[in-house]
Amino acid sequence: MPLRFITILTLLISSSAYSKSKTNEDYSKSLTNESYVIEFKSKNEINILRSNPEISFDHPTKKTVEVYGPTGLGEYLKNLGIFHLPNEVNQKSVLGYPTPEEIEAKIIELTKKYPQITRLDKIGTSIQGRSIYSVKISDNPERDELEPEVKYIANMHGDEIVGRELMVLLIEELCAKYKSGDEKVKLLIDSTEIYIVPSMNPDGAINSRRGNSDWVDLNRDFPDFSTNDDENTPHGREVETKSIMSWQNTRNFSLSANFHGGAEVVNYPWDTVGDQHPLHAHVVKISKEYADIVPGMRDSTEFPGGIVNGYDWYEVNGGMQDWSYYWHNDLQVTIELSNTKWPRYSEVERYWNENKVALVEFLSKVHEGAGFKLNKKIKYISIEDNDTGELIGVFETKNNQFYKVLPSGNYSFKFLDQSKKTIYSIDKSINKIVKRNSYTVIQ
Repeated sequence: MPLRFITILTLLISSSAYSKSKTNEDYSKSLTNESYVIEFKSKNEINILRSNPEISFDHPTKKTVEVYGPTGLGEYLKNLGIFHLPNEVNQKSVLGYPTPEEIEAKIIELTKKYPQITRLDKIGTSIQGRSIYSVKISDNPERDELEPEVKYIANMHGDEIVGRELMVLLIEELCAKYKSGDEKVKLLIDSTEIYIVPSMNPDGAINSRRGNSDWVDLNRDFPDFSTNDDENTPHGREVETKSIMSWQNTRNFSLSANFHGGAEVVNYPWDTVGDQHPLHAHVVKISKEYADIVPGMRDSTEFPGGIVNGYDWYEVNGGMQDWSYYWHNDLQVTIELSNTKWPRYSEVERYWNENKVALVEFLSKVHEGAGFKLNKKIKYISIEDNDTGELIGVFETKNNQFYKVLPSGNYSFKFLDQSKKTIYSIDKSINKIVKRNSYTVIQ
């Protein structure tokens, strides 16, 4: 008889670890109560593990892979005879890092110091009641201007800490350079609405663990178009996930990145399917441009060029990256910043110095695209590449505006009503130029 995950399955049935909702009845939580690094001897061992939906994977190499699951995972691996070691944060490395409360105090301090270009928004609350903040950086932070919107989100895995620290340093760097008159930063902030979420999972951070207070992996908790959980609904999801979903629904983000640790590489979509992304060449390009600046990525022997396709590396279902583009037209990549998920605090400075230029450059790439101010009749926009004749897609508009990140080239834009009947069409050439107003008004 085939080996079964008896211990875990029993737990799942008794504790309702398969969390369901009325609208996504087959959706189940990805639990992280136990975590191990396994050394596999054959593909058969991996195939056995993959047959159990309770197990999730992370950061596979040629010989090892991280595995996560509910209580009982270790016993299951032992019964299979698979060698495994606990995958835990070295508590000595935790020393020196700010607490979530200290991070909160720091970003409050920064927004008070630079009120002319920052705004602090509480976009949600963790299970344990900690605030999830967004810092908006723009020349008119209290106004919703007609400008491209770009966002960064870090620390969704609580034990992957470098991203949180770099986001706080980035906020400080952008503000200080703007105040000092740095021309490049001033142009970027004057022409862009930048949003930064330093920590999506403060409860996980205080406990130095991957999941939130429910032990749920938040980067497996988003809707997924390739699975049974294919409705863009917040029902049944973790409060941290709901916060991001609700916030995103109010904005017009068109480019973003989320930050992790455990490798040094830029991971580009798709994660959940092996199909080529509609903007494959462009997302590879911007991923490579980031990696080319960072020594640990550029010189990687594991990841040629410092980039990797998510699905080719390992399949992720319920990830934020794919959800972001599929449902919100927000082109997102996943940036793995550090080979060690929780390095000693003294190493943060090195990661900052290696990534700070790339972090600013990536923000500017939102300006390679086209934006429109629309009348209320326009509900959809169809985009065709005039150079290749390829249909890029048909996209829904929001808040009477639309912005689409696209590679340089010549495009045909058709503006459609609710029934997708063409109202108006224009041709437009796109070049990457950061400028004050890159929107076209459609009457």
